[in-house]
Amino acid sequence: MNDHLWWYLSRSTGIVALFLLAGSMIWGVLLSTRALREVDRPAWLNAMHTWLAGTGLVMTAVHVVSLIFDEWVAFGAGDILVPGIADWGGATTMNRVGTAVGVVSLYVMVIVQATSYLRRHMSRRMWLAVHRLSYPLVFTVLAHAGWSGTDTSNRVYQVATLLLAMAIAAATVIRVITPARVRRAQA
Repeated sequence: MNDHLWWYLSRSTGIVALFLLAGSMIWGVLLSTRALREVDRPAWLNAMHTWLAGTGLVMTAVHVVSLIFDEWVAFGAGDILVPGIADWGGATTMNRVGTAVGVVSLYVMVIVQATSYLRRHMSRRMWLAVHRLSYPLVFTVLAHAGWSGTDTSNRVYQVATLLLAMAIAAATVIRVITPARVRRAQA
């Protein structure tokens, strides 16, 4: 077994979780705005949106657990659960801020996902208010990856995350400019 298995696992699952969560957010926009109404199928879009979000949450859990088992960063439960206390060898202020943002993002992600599972037991207004946290959530996850990630100097990673950020921004703009009356009529 490789001594760095947990380190590689934490890095890879963090990157995969980022892309899955961004994909879920983009899929959710396509679903809610019916931007592709000529070719979309709401049931399929909804199933894909749910799968992307759930798989993103699982990858995030693996990311967090692998950080606990990784001996280099030596994170404990407090480092994972309390924003701002994580500190590891060689960490800069931006690394520490990025880690704190990641912890807060984890909580927001769990809340959004939990309310999605409990949607039938909540008012639409309450569910929608919580679900809209997905927009800032994706941007904070991007910030976490940029400030804490160790792959930020890799050109492929830089280009991929830049394209991802542009896709997220475009989806957000599409969601904002779609008239509310069109969204209500489709609901």
